[in-house]
Amino acid sequence: MATEFVDKITLNITKDNGVLVGELTRQTVMQISKKSIKQIITQQSSVIDLQQVTRIDTAGLAWLFYLLEQANSSRCQLSFSNIPEKLNKLISLSGVEGFLPLNT
Repeated sequence: MATEFVDKITLNITKDNGVLVGELTRQTVMQISKKSIKQIITQQSSVIDLQQVTRIDTAGLAWLFYLLEQANSSRCQLSFSNIPEKLNKLISLSGVEGFLPLNT
């Protein structure tokens, strides 16, 4: 009997900031609740901490751009902190350096 592993991602909200925890991939991006997203983007400014993201693919990167677009539409100044090295490489390979507001 094979064991099936289910990839997970959660967006934990603390005050006006968020922490993404888990794998941000095409299998998981739809797990992030619209309520959590709304809590983040209705703030004047928010920072999403990515330190606990264990895996990310191009769908995950696209989701970060989606979140940024939603925040901009709501007049929320959104930025990302604690960028994992794998995400930095993916950003570079995708040619989108400078498009995500990163706190270094």
